[in-house]
Amino acid sequence: MITQKLLSISLLGTEWVLYILVLLSVLSWAIIAERLYFLKKKQGDMEALTKKMEKFLHDGKWEELIELLEKDHSSAADVGRRIISYALKNGDAVEDYLWVVLSQEKLRLESRTAFLGTVVSIAPFLGLLGTVLGIINAFHGLSLNKQGENMVMAGISEALVATALGLFIAIPAAAAYNYFIRVVKKIVISSENFARFLLISFPKKEERGGHVFAAPGK
Repeated sequence: MITQKLLSISLLGTEWVLYILVLLSVLSWAIIAERLYFLKKKQGDMEALTKKMEKFLHDGKWEELIELLEKDHSSAADVGRRIISYALKNGDAVEDYLWVVLSQEKLRLESRTAFLGTVVSIAPFLGLLGTVLGIINAFHGLSLNKQGENMVMAGISEALVATALGLFIAIPAAAAYNYFIRVVKKIVISSENFARFLLISFPKKEERGGHVFAAPGK
């Protein structure tokens, strides 16, 4: 009884599996394109930014430095701005706050990449499922119509398209996922180094005579 019910489900064919795979492919490529643009922007140009802020660091113009960092879209500039603003407001640079900021930035950078990891995991299995369903359908058709091996071979060849499509989706998704993970790690490390560089240049509390600056804006 249960075998017949499962067979009736299997005989639905592979077309619905192919539609799911095509949808996953479209979503994957859309995310890959969006993440490439986003992470490129977040990497920024640290050499150019450092040159722009040299005068502000030398003269101790922290408010002007924050305004400069606000105009830069890189992760390092955002992390540096938040750290300096916090230090100006509170009078001391808190180490724990740096880890909080870096963790938040990492979460933003890794957004949507988990979907690519999921696609890498399930796309080949969906393709395999489509192939198995196609083979079942082909042999079931043979048992009913008695048209020989040609019908089976045609059905199997059509079913194998699902496996090929699953691999076609999974391979670029895997490459993109691994690339994005490396880029995110590089950006986070660069942002931490940049923030620590700013904190080293930031005057200590005793050097400011205990005075706490008023941080502008954010």
